[in-house]
Amino acid sequence: MINRKHYGILVFESSSAASQAEIKITEKNWTCRLIPIPEQLSAGCGLVLQLSMDDVKEIKAFITKEAISCEGIYEVIVSKERKKTVSSWKQ
Repeated sequence: MINRKHYGILVFESSSAASQAEIKITEKNWTCRLIPIPEQLSAGCGLVLQLSMDDVKEIKAFITKEAISCEGIYEVIVSKERKKTVSSWKQ
């Protein structure tokens, strides 16, 4: 289950790349979903793949192994006031 207050996102260059990544990741039984890109980011296609922070490291290794192109991995924290803080994911 993805924590909606603290999660990871994968950014892709196209919506088709994001959709293909979603299919491959869910086939491996990880939970993910396509969501609009946070307004703090201007890169990408407009869609990102939302992931549980617990799975980010394993999914990063998987997409690298499978040669899935990803423009970036970010960590998102949502405050009580619903303000999103988006920062580059650090292993």
